[in-house]
Amino acid sequence: MTQRVYDKLFVGGDLSGIQKFLYNITSKKAAVSLKGRSASIVDDMQGYYRRAKNVVISAGGVILPKDELYCSGGKFFFIARVGEERMAAVCRALDECLSECREEIWKEHRGQLGINISYVAFNEENDYFYVEGKYGEPPYEGMEKGPGQLWRVASAGFAQQKNQRFKEHILQNYDDFFGNGKALKMGAGYEVCAITGIEFDTVGMKKAEYTIPGTDKKEPITVLPSVKKQIEKGEQLSKDPRKGFKTFEQYATTDKGNEGNTYLAILRMDVDGLGKRFVKGFNSLAEYKTFSENLCKFFEKDVEEKLLPGKGYRDYMTVIYAGGDDLFVVGRWDKVIEFAKLVHNETAKRFSREGITISGGIAVVKPKFPIAKAAEMAGEAEDAAKQYRAEKNAFHLFGKTVTWDSEFEYVERYKNLFTRYISLYDKSYGFSKSILHKIMLYAEIADINKMHRQQGKPLNYSYMWHMSYYLTRFMEKWKAYDRERNEEKRRVKQELYEFCMNLRDEQLTKPRNLELMAVAARWAELTIKDINK
Repeated sequence: MTQRVYDKLFVGGDLSGIQKFLYNITSKKAAVSLKGRSASIVDDMQGYYRRAKNVVISAGGVILPKDELYCSGGKFFFIARVGEERMAAVCRALDECLSECREEIWKEHRGQLGINISYVAFNEENDYFYVEGKYGEPPYEGMEKGPGQLWRVASAGFAQQKNQRFKEHILQNYDDFFGNGKALKMGAGYEVCAITGIEFDTVGMKKAEYTIPGTDKKEPITVLPSVKKQIEKGEQLSKDPRKGFKTFEQYATTDKGNEGNTYLAILRMDVDGLGKRFVKGFNSLAEYKTFSENLCKFFEKDVEEKLLPGKGYRDYMTVIYAGGDDLFVVGRWDKVIEFAKLVHNETAKRFSREGITISGGIAVVKPKFPIAKAAEMAGEAEDAAKQYRAEKNAFHLFGKTVTWDSEFEYVERYKNLFTRYISLYDKSYGFSKSILHKIMLYAEIADINKMHRQQGKPLNYSYMWHMSYYLTRFMEKWKAYDRERNEEKRRVKQELYEFCMNLRDEQLTKPRNLELMAVAARWAELTIKDINK
């Protein structure tokens, strides 16, 4: 077997716990820090990235501009040209760097976040990447071309470290980690961080000032060290007129100016199967670098600077976090749904050649609903979209998952028709919103049947003839449209009659269409409420 020289190092960093950390807001006073919290994640990750590179360079490695592969969304990757004689020293330096970073991140975040650094010594020959080292395997022949092996081994290193991320701190600072063997209680030298709810000794707490949005009043609060920086960052961003910072109540404002009188939506989206793409989707590091740069540009820059200003979306929502392949948006519910569609369409336009799709989900809540819980609900909706089918590329809203490629358009079309007919023809032609409630009721019964089928319980199909009977009665008022002498009235009556007949005889006879129609009905119901307000 050929004796290979492993003279390069593939280095990766992973900031774990971002999702839970980003949304762990337990105090209403934390609204201003939410944007600052996401911005601090970006700053922290950039800091760890620079630190790891400087450590490698100081220990004798060389990093060329083309070797800086990726830094976004809680991860970074770069290549270091080391040489066999300096490899051991560089690896030791990275291990020391990791220990120092972990100690610092513990003091700052008390376990909310963790940092992992994984590295792989490798050799590249004719587009084959042979790995050896801390998390690697002996070189072998017959492997696939491309750098995917590097990501596979580095990811295994991340997973191993995540399972032991507090190991060093526990061994070296047992009393600090476990509170001297005593449960941390409020009082007696302990307080609770006003933002995260974490109990902490007062020695490590920081005093910060919180400015109540829309006023000049400031209140002192006690927070973790990292939270103080987040609040300051949030205050700074809130004063930037380009960011259009508003309170959640201000985003939940109807078109007639009724502040806080409609719903908020929390949107979470991310790219489908990106990890597999990294492992199997690139023939060279240069190809990966180009793709990652385009992806970062889209999420970190274009979403905020190009998509958000379009159609005045900045007046209705704010992008809390956009990094790597993740997106977290809060804003007025109807505009957020529109924006999700825009992000999907733009993703398809830019990355369809690479086979990239995006899935997401929203939670629709009142503006004073706890943001942490709403974010959790949006995360569950996002998970449901990703689990709906193998190819993913779906969106979860109002309790149901719809596919982007066909079903979302179907739902949106019927939402628009329901909204139009009820808004224009309720009082003059009797097309009332009761039809929305009936469709949602029948869909709910169909869902119960699904559950009963799984449980082996009797099924109830009476809703099917009830649905047909209801729509037939609903149509009676327009049945004699051909006798109408007024041409405009005859046209409207015929349109309403044929629309309901199509629902009864074509659309709602199909189980999946009934599910989708219920989503359209709920969407239309909320839209009509806002119109009336």
